[in-house]
Amino acid sequence: MSWRRRVSRYLTAPLLAVLIAGPSIAACGFSPVYHQNSQSKAREYLSLIEVAPISGKRGLQLRNRLEEKMSPTGSEEAPLYRLSVSLSSSTEAVLIQLDNTATRQNLKMNATFTLSNIFTGTAVSIGSYNVVDSEFATIAAEDNAAERTAREIGEEILDLLLVHFSRSDS
Repeated sequence: MSWRRRVSRYLTAPLLAVLIAGPSIAACGFSPVYHQNSQSKAREYLSLIEVAPISGKRGLQLRNRLEEKMSPTGSEEAPLYRLSVSLSSSTEAVLIQLDNTATRQNLKMNATFTLSNIFTGTAVSIGSYNVVDSEFATIAAEDNAAERTAREIGEEILDLLLVHFSRSDS
């Protein structure tokens, strides 16, 4: 069998799949949440949300991240919604040596949020870090893991809010 026949045989199936799947996805009303067009109001709703203060250092970071993502240019209108977030965290040892000392820990953060009594949800993120002999290095690693998990929780909350508004918009 020539190489042209082999190549055309391997390219025919994916090409056929794209030709069949493309129109069927377009016909079902699928539209990406992050698509920036005039018909999508979900992004506009985000700029109308005021984020309530969240307690703690991670809460402050999370609040700043949410405000920055919701209205990057600032909001010109008065907020219509208020987002209240409750943040909690816990650590768990995952790698334990024979002498009962932990060498790796997971930091789990839970966020429960309410959007003006019309939508509630939860977001969870887990970050891990190494526990080493140096106390300073361990604290720095834990701080970095907490910052990453707070950032991931912020992204998850934004995604859930975007889905909520795009569902209520249609």
